[in-house]
Amino acid sequence: MSDGIGGWRIQTDGQAEPYGERLTSVPYNFPGLEPVHLPGLLLPVRHALSPHLAEVRTAYVDWLVDSELIEPGTQGHDVLLGMKLDECSALTNARCSKDLVFYGALNLALFFLFDDLIDNVAVGADTKLSYLGKLSRIVDGARPSPHDDALLKAWHRWLKESEAYATPALYSAFIADLHRYLGAVRSHILTDQPATVCAMTYLMRRQEDIVTRYFMAHGAIFLAHESGLDIRQVADEQHVRMITDILPFVIVLQNDLIGLYKDVKSGEPNFVTILQREYGLDLQASIDLTGKIEDDMVRSMLQIENDRPRLIDGYYTKQEAISKYLSLAYGIIRGTFDWYMISNRYVDPHYFSASEITSSLG
Repeated sequence: MSDGIGGWRIQTDGQAEPYGERLTSVPYNFPGLEPVHLPGLLLPVRHALSPHLAEVRTAYVDWLVDSELIEPGTQGHDVLLGMKLDECSALTNARCSKDLVFYGALNLALFFLFDDLIDNVAVGADTKLSYLGKLSRIVDGARPSPHDDALLKAWHRWLKESEAYATPALYSAFIADLHRYLGAVRSHILTDQPATVCAMTYLMRRQEDIVTRYFMAHGAIFLAHESGLDIRQVADEQHVRMITDILPFVIVLQNDLIGLYKDVKSGEPNFVTILQREYGLDLQASIDLTGKIEDDMVRSMLQIENDRPRLIDGYYTKQEAISKYLSLAYGIIRGTFDWYMISNRYVDPHYFSASEITSSLG
């Protein structure tokens, strides 16, 4: 496991609480930002790392090079690998199969490259919408044209390889959630995001473009393939969905707490600064309030989980499938937070965007 950046390290010995594990507050000191502390957040599960990371890493880099997304010896290669997305997948999918760790790492790479293209202020809205349309057609099963760039071709390859693991029902659900994400991206392009002044409006918009829904659907494919359990049925169960619907909000708040420096530096909206402006708070008070909101969300997920046996008909016949599926959600929360501690993405402007790659796309 790589060392942290700026003195941050993955915390492996948090304080156990009735609902989850409480981490320790850490200093948040960056140039141009007043010194503050990140709150000791409540996380639903303990730290874990997949034993498959070492063997996945070589295959992950080879796939990206073979897909012509990165070229060894270039800045783009160094930036994408510096984001440590293979480690992110090994942290979020720590208790899952090698296949999910591998295809989850590719999922992250494709997402971040596409996300950086959409966020690139030098690219006009019409160009972004055209690119989005091309990707939407590929998600629907169209083959990329010879003139399409390497990223679109890589998305097509990743989708086809993932489909080979899926039942038709799970793949259909995954594609539906992926289209839902792309619809949120379209709204993002058409909306003046920095003008957002209402914290709730910001959260509602971000719940879709934070990608957890289609990441969960993608992970369900590999869980079902590995276990033979009916993951599709339990994913749609009302009281399971109540839990997973909270997931994107938790990830938004974690992302905005850790990514505060990146967002302030790049001028992107951030829940912390929106709260600060909307309610006249100082920066530390806004950070603390964001942490309390995140804590309540994690606590509510685990409280709802405790009620499942009473709420779900035939619960014990579905228990294993439900537990495996919810472990994806909890793994995303814990693993993503651990990844923030070791990734360059949010602490070094050199890594804020893989712009050397995305500037040549589209």
